[in-house]
Amino acid sequence: MSGCTATAPPTTVASPPSTTIPVPTTTDPATVGGSDFGPGPYRVEATVAVGESPTSIALDPETRTAYVARYVDGAATQAVSVLDTRTRTVTTEIPVGQVFPSGPQSIAVDSDTHLVYLVGGNSAGEVLVIDPGSESVTATIQVDGDPVAVVVDALRHTLYVANKFSRTVTVVDTVTRAVVATIPVDGQPRGLAIDPDTHHLWVVGGADVSVIDAATHAVSTTLRLGDDPAYIAIDPQTRTAYVTHSTGNSVSLIDTVRHTRTDSVSLGVRGRAFAAVVDPVAHTVYLSGGVFDVVTMIDTRTRAVTAARYSGITRARPYGSTTYGMAVDPVSHLLYVTNKDSGQIEVVAHE
Repeated sequence: MSGCTATAPPTTVASPPSTTIPVPTTTDPATVGGSDFGPGPYRVEATVAVGESPTSIALDPETRTAYVARYVDGAATQAVSVLDTRTRTVTTEIPVGQVFPSGPQSIAVDSDTHLVYLVGGNSAGEVLVIDPGSESVTATIQVDGDPVAVVVDALRHTLYVANKFSRTVTVVDTVTRAVVATIPVDGQPRGLAIDPDTHHLWVVGGADVSVIDAATHAVSTTLRLGDDPAYIAIDPQTRTAYVTHSTGNSVSLIDTVRHTRTDSVSLGVRGRAFAAVVDPVAHTVYLSGGVFDVVTMIDTRTRAVTAARYSGITRARPYGSTTYGMAVDPVSHLLYVTNKDSGQIEVVAHE
């Protein structure tokens, strides 16, 4: 016996009517007012309102958190805004009392303990220890007068503090919170950076850049740069330090192995350099422009400026906002920039 299989006739499904969804045309805010170098291969991915006068920022990539220090003139107490970098919302504010720090490196995160260190007090000479768990200041470390910058070497459990008017660097054991050394340096120290390969501390102050040995806590090298060097960032991939200058519009390059100045990069008419941070994976040095309201980018391979972008543009500030503090997320490679006058953080992506 043979069987047969009936085949159902094909079903015809009517196509939905064609709909054209309008896509808004946007203009990169960096193009407003023009630029010598243009907006470059970067885009503003988001802006986040964080409260009045944000000036410094530090990231904890493991907890996906950013800590934004805000210094409001005349306020009885200051605060640190806590930003969830996943949702890009402020989750809380931590009161820190009356502190008067300055500079974009005045707040730092210990990637091992996740504690936050904030420079506080001019003549008082204090560093505040903030516990994100309790959302409060849990300890105070006494250092020299007028501390202006702080960095943490989590692997060596060491905190370094630049004391501007005392012309010293304080070395603190982060486990015991005891001061283990006070190191005199030339000039008034402002910028600090740790070489991740050697763990030596690089200090910018006066007309000099000093290198402090991590083991001996002594200055091993002093380089005379002149032109009022201000802040420093180190690229571990190219073994190069980038030093900004308060005057002029250039950046000095130093070979961190040979401890010699090798080159300088002109930033053009609009490019300015206040603080500096490096993303070695994106091969980029980011420079905040301070009151010039710009962020300038340098390609670490070509050592050429790739962009000079206006930052913090709003309706009220069509040509940008003061840019002091910056931080790069080593996981997402997003740049976070404080826009002091606009009360926001600008999140910039490298395309």
